[in-house]
Amino acid sequence: MKGTLAAAVVLLAGAWAAAETPRSGQLLNLSCMEALVAIDEANLAGVFSFVPEKDGSAAFADLVVHNPKAMKKYLAKVEGDLKAVGGISVWDREALAFALSIYASPLGGTLEKPSAKAMARLAELAQAPGLTLGEMTARRRKP
Repeated sequence: MKGTLAAAVVLLAGAWAAAETPRSGQLLNLSCMEALVAIDEANLAGVFSFVPEKDGSAAFADLVVHNPKAMKKYLAKVEGDLKAVGGISVWDREALAFALSIYASPLGGTLEKPSAKAMARLAELAQAPGLTLGEMTARRRKP
């Protein structure tokens, strides 16, 4: 009985220590960092390092739909990528798709929506060819 109680105390102490240890951030997706810089919010990189990579584009979309100026800057960045390399990053496509879904959801009724022209451009950009960062870099280097 003493051995069982001691083992339980040791296990509980280990679980407590693990729960108290702060979770460390992960490397930030470069597309996310580029998008944060484009909207002048590079200071949020540390916060986004704690967002799982699979959820990063959705979290970013939520950020920009709540800030019309940031959305405008982000759309300009994505349009620039499309013109420069003939496509946009897969991450950007996901972020745009999430933004469209937020605007179409019941939450969208509580948000300041972009103009009809900007919404049409957002929908258009969400359908642009998706490229990996490697493909985009290679296309930028071509003369």
